[in-house]
Amino acid sequence: MSGAMEDASTRLSLLSSASTVYAPPKASGVTLTSADGTAKLKFSGQFQFRHVINHREGDGIDNDDFGFEHRRIRPKVSGSVLDGKVPFEFFGEFARTATFTLVDAWVGYVPGEGQRFRLGQYVAPFSREEMVSSSRRLASDYTLSHNYFTLERTQGLEYRLREGDWGYYVMFGEGVRDKNTPYTMDADYGLTARVERKSEADWKRHDDFVGWRGEELAWLAGAAVHVSGGQTDADGDLLVDDDYKDLRGTVDFGIEGDGWNAFAALFGQSFDIEAGESFTAFGATIQGGVFVTDDVDIFAQYAWADDDAGLGILNVITVGTNYYIHGHVLKLTVDANYALDEITSTYNSSSRGFRTDAMGQDGQFVVRTQIQALF
Repeated sequence: MSGAMEDASTRLSLLSSASTVYAPPKASGVTLTSADGTAKLKFSGQFQFRHVINHREGDGIDNDDFGFEHRRIRPKVSGSVLDGKVPFEFFGEFARTATFTLVDAWVGYVPGEGQRFRLGQYVAPFSREEMVSSSRRLASDYTLSHNYFTLERTQGLEYRLREGDWGYYVMFGEGVRDKNTPYTMDADYGLTARVERKSEADWKRHDDFVGWRGEELAWLAGAAVHVSGGQTDADGDLLVDDDYKDLRGTVDFGIEGDGWNAFAALFGQSFDIEAGESFTAFGATIQGGVFVTDDVDIFAQYAWADDDAGLGILNVITVGTNYYIHGHVLKLTVDANYALDEITSTYNSSSRGFRTDAMGQDGQFVVRTQIQALF
């Protein structure tokens, strides 16, 4: 009788373990809590160091360039007061030039379950690729197509509501990449709205793009729109009196399963200016990955963008692998990137390892090897 009970207990234990959703390890940081437990202060950080190999063809330029650089060194302070009702986050970055700049600085208010207001500087609720932390992507950096269309960080006031499987964001602020600027140096207005619908899985499942082994199926669909405008000097008369409007939209869908993942996003932009040429642009990002062992995955990406203003065509294929030494907390990423068309100044991003090609040249090749540590 005793043996039967022990056997049943063992079976129940195994079934319980099998049904447990895998949780990747997270950086612990250092947390200080007030004596009454109503206030918390956390110190954490991100370290990314990499080696880049870049090869391009051209006349009178260095065809090959390679070396080491710090991609991101980010010390962070976050926490909350009033028993979690007032969250906050402040962090800066020592970028590749070792110059320290402010990245995020915001204070929020949580009036009720699923709701949050926040004001300050942070990632605008537009592109999901940007809303996922730079520490939790598949490749060692964001795609060039996303980099062109994203709002990146901006300043303003945001309201977020998560109700069941739906999520809603509305932000009133400034324009594209309007961070660390006074009110006189950015768009006069900016309005961003995003809506999301997820499967039954928790929202935390979508904090990265990885489908860990042992995880159940989960998906997230989203759509966003942004409009901003103001005045600029488009005709070169030294007067800031030319009206412009920047309208952008995106739709995206991501899905994660037991050891695999896939994601796609489409972008569009319409830019109108009073004293210059207006244009429209479109772009896309597609990516997917699969684990080949419990700690190693392989992935592929494709980035495309084009416009009707002759600013160039973007076509970049990426393949790579991650070795999750300890989840995202300590991981090694290696990816190879090949540009099928000329990388123009419109789409170039040197922080992602690319360089502007000479006129008519294509076939740029970039290899990035990056180590990340979170603490």
